[in-house]
Formats: sequence, C-alpha cells, structure tokens
Amino acid sequence: MALINQSTIAKTLNVSRATVSKALKDADDISAEMKKRVWDLAEKLNYIPHYHAKRLHSQKTNLIGVVVPDISNSFFSFVIDGIMDIAGQSDYHIILTVSREKADTEEENILTLLSMRVDGILLAVSEETRDTRIFEKIKQSTVPLVYFDRAIEGFNFTAIGIDDRDAARKLIDFVVRCGYRHIGHLGGSMLTDIGRNRRDGYIDALKHHHIPVRDAWVVEGGFTRADGYRSFMRMQQNGPLPEVIFAANDQNALGAYDAMKELGISFPETIGIVAFGHHEFNRIITPSLTIINVNPYNLGKKAMEIMLGRIRGEDMCDKKIFLPVEIEIGESLQISENVSFK
Repeated sequence: MALINQSTIAKTLNVSRATVSKALKDADDISAEMKKRVWDLAEKLNYIPHYHAKRLHSQKTNLIGVVVPDISNSFFSFVIDGIMDIAGQSDYHIILTVSREKADTEEENILTLLSMRVDGILLAVSEETRDTRIFEKIKQSTVPLVYFDRAIEGFNFTAIGIDDRDAARKLIDFVVRCGYRHIGHLGGSMLTDIGRNRRDGYIDALKHHHIPVRDAWVVEGGFTRADGYRSFMRMQQNGPLPEVIFAANDQNALGAYDAMKELGISFPETIGIVAFGHHEFNRIITPSLTIINVNPYNLGKKAMEIMLGRIRGEDMCDKKIFLPVEIEIGESLQISENVSFK
C-alpha cells in the first residue's frame, strides 16, 4: 500500500494542499474545525509526515551522521549508545553508517550523509584512510565534523579521545614496575593516529627505563581479533617471545589469546598481556585483561555534546579534548601485592 501524502488528504476533503499543510502545522489561520477534520482523516489513513519536507522551513534536518569503523567491536557499540542518549535528549536523530575499516566505504558514507543534509558528522577514521580530499570537501561544505577516538590532523576539526601516547607510557611503566622487562607490542594500523601514538608511547616508556626496543617484538597489524591472532603468530615466528604483550586494543589481545591457546602457551604464567580496552567488555572475558580503561559510552556522550556546541556556533575548531583514563588490573598479568597502580 502506497504511503498517504498531503495531496491525498486534500483531495478527499476537497480543500487545497496548502490548507492541509497548515492544519497539520497547527497554523493560526486555519479553523479548529478544519484542523480536526484534517487530523482525523490523517489518522484514519495512517498518514506519515515527510521528514525532510517537515524540516525544510528551518533549514535543519535534526540529523547527525555517524561513521564508525566496526560495529562488531563492542567499543564502538558503547560509543554509539552514548551518542544516541545525548542526541535523543536534544531532539536529534542519528544516521549510523559503518566503514568496515575501508577508506572507500568511509568516503561513500560521508558523501551520502552530506547529500542527506545532516546537521553534523561524527567520525572515527578507518584504518585504511590515506586520501584526505573528502575532509577538504567536508570543510568546504561548512557541515561541522567532530572526530572521536581516531582523527586526521590538518583540517581544523574538533577531536575527542584520550591521550594515547601518554596512556601507553603509563601502562608500560606499570608493567615494568611489576618486574617485567621483555615487553612486545601487537600494534594497530600505523596509518591511524591511535596506532602510531600507542606504539610511540610504548617506545617512550621502554627508553625511559633503558630497555632496548627489539624490532622483532613490535608487529604492526590492525584492530580486529583476527589481526591480533596474525600479529602474534608473526611475532612467534620471529624467535623467542617476550614476557608480556602490549596489545593496541582488547580485540588484538583476544586474538593473542586465540593464538596462545592454539600453540599451547599458558597465560599469564608464560606470557602476560595488557591492552587498551574498556571495563564492560573486560569483565566478560577470561582471563580478564589488565587494561588502560577507556570509557566508550562517556566518549560518545562527550562527542555528541561537542557536536551540539558546534551546531550552536561555538568555536571549538582545531581543538583536541582528552578524556581521563585509568589502569584496571585484570588476571592477564602476574602482579605482586606491593605494586601500586595509581
């Protein structure tokens, strides 16, 4: 059955479409009797207002486009939840798109959102993104863009996340204070800012403690569980394994778990694991990870709050906002009772 439009209601009531439109908007120059006739028939015919037509008079759609790399990763699921809670409180609706870590899909998503005349775009950049011309197009469109978790520098957009380099330094410093000195890294994509910054923080911490960086123990990959598995297998093929693995995220760590189970390596007895992660996911895996605890729900809320500020015209361009993080001790690392994690 075709959707009922205003012209159908007007024809049935033998009035103009303009009269129907005004009645549905509760305009002052339409009588109460006519409004009742229009609304009664609209309800009877199951009339659904045309969303974009409804918003044309304000030049706003009240739509926010969201581009995430991967919805199978619980981190982004919690981010989306936070975004939606704040959006709903402010009469905004979310159009969710997924790049699947593909740069071309990300670009298609952005172009689709721009064509829908969204009021803003929230974006976590894919691990494949190299060509930055699409970001120049966004800049020229004047549609506000806010990065969350992952960003591209140089376009004067607002970004919110954590200080990945400093957080990685803190986590590795904690591992060293636990007595470990042979520490490897399963890295994310070095095309992303978080991949580079987490690796650089790892290297900073090793140098601070006068621990040599062993190239065979630094393996670049991606951010999925499969990437973590492949990276661990590559490290294992390179020779003796370290005492502890620092994974770029909890999905990488799960992949390392898979590889070690397959190889018959006990953990944390033989090899400990630490990672960037979040509490809600960490509490359901075994053994639980020792993590830099990033709160993705709070990240989503803050990102949407920043977007609302940008829509109102607040000048937050080229501003990086870092959220606080903390170390959460899990079962994946052998820790003596006298080690402080503050």
